Amino acid sequence: MPIDEHRRDEIAAAVAAYDSAHPSAPLPGNAAGLLAVMFPTEDVCQRSREAIAAEGFNLDRLPAMLRRLVETGFLSRHRVAKVPDTYRLHLPAEVDAR
Repeated sequence: MPIDEHRRDEIAAAVAAYDSAHPSAPLPGNAAGLLAVMFPTEDVCQRSREAIAAEGFNLDRLPAMLRRLVETGFLSRHRVAKVPDTYRLHLPAEVDAR
């Protein structure tokens, strides 16, 4: 599915803002690209990891990246038996002020 340009810019800006606020723990360099692929037009993604990886992401590194995005508040994850996990995008990231 084609990625909406405005949405891609919105995602990139949110990732850049997060990285600026957390210079000692920035997100992986391809985080904005991953989010844009997962959420080209909507805030919900229910694709398998294999389908996401087929968009140009390393399948072995993908689980760690997704966990990191959940930990930082960019994503929430909902597990459902026998179907791919459902991820919901949160922009700006819902950052826990610890």
